Amino acid sequence: MDIASTGSNPFSALGLTREQPQKGKQELGQQDFLELMLAQVRNQDPLKPQANGEFLGQMAQFSMVDGIQQLNTGFDDLGSRLAGEQTLAAANLLGRDVLVPAMARTTGDGLQGIVELPGPANEVRVDILNPAGETVRSLSVDGSRGGDVAFAWDGRDSKGNLLPVAEYRVAARTVDNGRNTQLSTYLSAPVSAVTRDGATVQLELDGLPPASMSDIRRIA
Repeated sequence: MDIASTGSNPFSALGLTREQPQKGKQELGQQDFLELMLAQVRNQDPLKPQANGEFLGQMAQFSMVDGIQQLNTGFDDLGSRLAGEQTLAAANLLGRDVLVPAMARTTGDGLQGIVELPGPANEVRVDILNPAGETVRSLSVDGSRGGDVAFAWDGRDSKGNLLPVAEYRVAARTVDNGRNTQLSTYLSAPVSAVTRDGATVQLELDGLPPASMSDIRRIA
């Protein structure tokens, strides 16, 4: 007897009764498969027994469904464990400085970070821009060795005036025969808090937008 031939209520076709499923249940579970397969064996026509291949195919289908359920459960458990371990690792960063991709930083006393150079450069400029996009200070750093080049800004403009608290942005470039090449920059900020939303762990940074653990370039 083929399970598919029993229609929407295979138990009534086999003369069996079972409790009504919970409201909203749309799929057969592991126990349902077992009951159907046992009922199928007990009620098949002795003169026309089910073919071994068909029976084995249904067994394989059951094993696959059961395996997928166990795999999904395993993945959920693994995700929870990893998120928990990541939260513990992030908690160890509280109060420490981390380098993350540069974004607008709220500050009134300057900032520091690094410029990433693909190779040696004769002249590297780091521009500090105010919220209006105007350059308030331009720094010159040594890029002769290439790699990561550190820079620091003291929060003052080109005339030495201390600037107010605002969101300042950093833009770095090399200057070669009048041609500018934009460079990647990273800013340093202390971790002030760790938050978790499901499997996502974020670091709250002082003066910078939240960052994920994968955003960290370096831990000071």
